[in-house]
Amino acid sequence: MKEKLSDVIERFKNLRVLVIGDAILDTYVKGNPDRVSREAPVLVFNVDEQEHQCGGAANTAINVAALGAETYFLTVLGKDSSSRELMDVLKKHRVHTDLILRDKGRVTIAKKRITAAAHMLMRIDEGTTSPISEICEKELLLKVAELLPQIDALILSDYGFGVITPAVINGLKELTAKESKLLVADGRDLSRFKTLKPDAVKPNYEETLQLLHIDKANYNRAEQVQLYAKKLHEVTGANKVAVTLDADGVLFLEKGKNPYRVLAVPQDNKRAIGAGDTFISAMTLSLAAKVKGEVAAQIAAAAAAVVVQKEGTVGCSNSELKAYFTAVPKYISNTGQLVEIIKDLKKQGKKIVFTNGCFDIIHKGHITLLNKARDAGDVLIVGVNNDESIRRLKGPERPINNLEDRITVLAGLHSVNYLIAFEEDSPLQLIKEVHPDVFVKGGNYTENTIPEAPLLSKLGCDVKIVPYIEEHSTTHIINKIRDINHEVEMEATATSY
Repeated sequence: MKEKLSDVIERFKNLRVLVIGDAILDTYVKGNPDRVSREAPVLVFNVDEQEHQCGGAANTAINVAALGAETYFLTVLGKDSSSRELMDVLKKHRVHTDLILRDKGRVTIAKKRITAAAHMLMRIDEGTTSPISEICEKELLLKVAELLPQIDALILSDYGFGVITPAVINGLKELTAKESKLLVADGRDLSRFKTLKPDAVKPNYEETLQLLHIDKANYNRAEQVQLYAKKLHEVTGANKVAVTLDADGVLFLEKGKNPYRVLAVPQDNKRAIGAGDTFISAMTLSLAAKVKGEVAAQIAAAAAAVVVQKEGTVGCSNSELKAYFTAVPKYISNTGQLVEIIKDLKKQGKKIVFTNGCFDIIHKGHITLLNKARDAGDVLIVGVNNDESIRRLKGPERPINNLEDRITVLAGLHSVNYLIAFEEDSPLQLIKEVHPDVFVKGGNYTENTIPEAPLLSKLGCDVKIVPYIEEHSTTHIINKIRDINHEVEMEATATSY
């Protein structure tokens, strides 16, 4: 396409989106069962920490907001502590919550996961899943009517927990007939939205099988679904159908066009909870930004690919998505963009670790440093001296590898999350802007003798020293190569005589 994808993604920030659907409070309780109770033959579980996240349509709203759009969320919650926790998380992620209805006759849907040593021991579910009341239906539609003229797109995220009832669908049909808006639907049974004639829908493979009333394929899944393209359009009423196939990528079907396939990039998936919510959020914003359907599918697949590399239910930020489409996705060329990414990460409660170096010829010492730095927190940012900086520090014969080569090699390391180059001899200015939680220094220093100590103390940053490994340095490797070359030259000279 003629325009850059980064320009399309930047336009997300000018869009306004309304998300309607079922909200879920996901609570992760971490601890350890350390003894048997005296009251009964059961283990006593001691809680170490508890974290609240949003699931269902609430996670879709958070994803839309993370991608930069002004986001409004409409649902029906109970009047309970879970609803308050859920709304607090939404507000933290810049989602407008003033439209949310609360009904004392309902219990907010909550799923509490009890985990120990990264293993889930139990899940406790609660909440009302029956259809919302007629009064709530009418109030919900009144709020939609009020906001509809102001938005660019509407997302229906239906988890089957009672918010999007037949009456709500009929009401939306009347409202969107008067005020046409981009409408995208995601749900367990997308045939429910056929009368709305959505612009796009996003079933996963299992949901697609149910829509088509067919069995799993014993051959290529994309080829199987492609055979039923016409029927999928008919049963959903949608012009565009994006079938997500996890490891097999995405099959994008648009009326009047050839099927378009987005292949999945092999990923070391951590916990792909909510990747579908990320996909539909990015696809909706892309379509609202007026790009072609296949481009929207490509951008959405990229956003999902970013998310599956993260722990837990999290979103993909606008900056992260733009970075994905650079030659080296981990490399952030602009400090302002990196600062924006860090702000999003810190809002997610992530501990930011920073280290720096020349990393001219990668060796065991570098790998040890980066692995230990990564273990010190959640996200590792590596500052890399540019070529001119290295020449000032190491002499005119260095670096051996230029910045582009060094960045490419470092980006291939699992321990590294983000890379940024700096031109100064010291990374002090970069540290000020990154404001890490942990600073890792390689070398034979103490916390008080490292050059960056005064600044780190002022920032309240923890310091971790990783001692150098004997005989593992770039200089040592270069000298060793020179010695070998010298011996070869000496032998060649002796042989010629």
